[in-house]
Amino acid sequence: MVKKIETHMFFNNFMDILKISISIAIVGIVALFFLTQFNNENTIKISELKIGQVAKVTGMVTSVYVSKNDNVFLKVADNTGEISVVAFKSSNIDEAYDLENGEQVSVTGRVEEYKNSLEIIAKEIIRV
Repeated sequence: MVKKIETHMFFNNFMDILKISISIAIVGIVALFFLTQFNNENTIKISELKIGQVAKVTGMVTSVYVSKNDNVFLKVADNTGEISVVAFKSSNIDEAYDLENGEQVSVTGRVEEYKNSLEIIAKEIIRV
């Protein structure tokens, strides 16, 4: 009788550990999925960008404008084209405020359409 109770307790503990392990694995897989959506390490040419895509482009800053609301508007060009980049004040991309024409940058963000042109809503801007 004692052995049967010990086996039953062991089985219950094992099932609890199994449930916890499966739950942690599922949370990990979901977290990895979302992280990969915003961490695209492959640089994409400007001419290949598509609306809705999270992308990373590298190029030269050809124009910088800081609005009265402290949003930063850039133009970035690579050897395939040029794109507008918006770094909203709320995105806390301090690097954007110090950029100058001619600097090389890497911009990561979501590609959107604004007034019939593509633009990147920046999540990250890094000097390269």
